[in-house]
Amino acid sequence: MALRQLVLIRHAKSAYPLGVEDHERPLSERGERDAPQIGRWLTECLSLGAGEQARVIVSSARRAQQTWTGLATALEGPWADSVGETDARIYEAAPSTLREVVEERRAHETVVVVGHNPGLLQLISELGLPSPVRSDAIAKFPTSAVAVLVPTMPPGEALRAVGSFEVSSFAIPRG
Repeated sequence: MALRQLVLIRHAKSAYPLGVEDHERPLSERGERDAPQIGRWLTECLSLGAGEQARVIVSSARRAQQTWTGLATALEGPWADSVGETDARIYEAAPSTLREVVEERRAHETVVVVGHNPGLLQLISELGLPSPVRSDAIAKFPTSAVAVLVPTMPPGEALRAVGSFEVSSFAIPRG
């Protein structure tokens, strides 16, 4: 197996409670409504191969963890078997760190990262070949945004090369 698609998801809308550190900020009411919509979008719009299980890596930040929990409740079919794993490096990660996180899991056909801006936006900008879909994604990668990147060369090389992925889909699933 080799990386067939990289799915980048920005956490759903978060709240800003007074006195709560950034890492511990929870989802807002809107974020709680939006997270399952992301799961529905994945189920309806992205296919997994026969017997494939997506490898989901989630930031340690509370809002990212809650996004994963919420979206996982709406996953169906092959997506329902996806299991999330926490990787603290995703929180406030630079694109180079995100590449490392994905590189470690590139043997999986589908790798999903639930994380944050500006790292996700910068990664799309660096990896994505110029296209209208890429332009839409990098114009604004808001909360609940999903970008699907497909490698245009062997995955190990693609994760090291600028412009080595096609941004095949971009959506902002909201409830």
